[in-house]
Amino acid sequence: MASKKGSAGRILEVLSSGRGSLRGRDERIVVRVHVDPACPADVARAVKSALVPVRSGAVVEVVGLDEPVEGLEAPDVVLVLVGEGDCRPLVSAYARSGVGVAMVVEGALDAPRVELPGQAEGLVGIVASSDPEALPGQLAAWLASATDKRLALAAGFPFCRRAVADALVSRCALENAVVGAVTLIPGSDFPVMTANQAKLALDLAAAYGRDIEPARAAELAAVLAGGLAWRGVARALLGTIPGVGALLKAGVGYGGTMATGNALRLRLELEDAAASVPESAPREKTAPEGRVQLGPAQDGDGYVTVGGGVR
Repeated sequence: MASKKGSAGRILEVLSSGRGSLRGRDERIVVRVHVDPACPADVARAVKSALVPVRSGAVVEVVGLDEPVEGLEAPDVVLVLVGEGDCRPLVSAYARSGVGVAMVVEGALDAPRVELPGQAEGLVGIVASSDPEALPGQLAAWLASATDKRLALAAGFPFCRRAVADALVSRCALENAVVGAVTLIPGSDFPVMTANQAKLALDLAAAYGRDIEPARAAELAAVLAGGLAWRGVARALLGTIPGVGALLKAGVGYGGTMATGNALRLRLELEDAAASVPESAPREKTAPEGRVQLGPAQDGDGYVTVGGGVR
């Protein structure tokens, strides 16, 4: 009974700290896109179609390959749509300044080789796809790995939500696997794992643009119930397979967290699908595409075109 009360206390503690998830969701995130006029038209259209912000804190700046960027807001991540021009100095400059930058191309061999020191080289990615329909998924995966503003990225750009959710679930599952493997005091792993899963539930809700509301409390209760069930599975296995306790608890911690996280993600995706509007309906909080803005983006802006732009 004391264990259950302690776990419930941790859930309430995590719920009260859900403000951190909301702060992460509401962070401002700026994605800058440099466009070579000679880049493949299908690639440009696929990127433009995917990068549609749905929250005021998400901003897309579209800039020509050689357009000046002085005076513009510092980007969180940069995409370079590669064409015939030499984009290596631009890519190198961003990477050396600590900004993640990806070269978007039809084929990996189309991306030029950029010589950089080890740390800066790790900030350069290649997003390659000859299929415009597959490009958004690959772009989302890179963006999710390239910024620490994952919650803001997912909330602001719906096409990134699955990639961010998968990353959040995998990270929490690995953490719980470690907790299960190294816990020295019997029973002490369950509260920690449950708290991690509860925080995961709040982060997933924030990534999908949700507020902390009664429905989230129901999800946290389900997480607690699921944790109790997985704990029962672990105990049953320990009774039948002695001598491999740490390995079993790690496996159950990992598998249980993956199952719980994916169930939460699926519920959020179903909610999004049920609430979706026809493509012909106007999108809220999105600025007109063709507007030209030469100064820093302001709150409430969505799509910003500087000089050239995506065709």
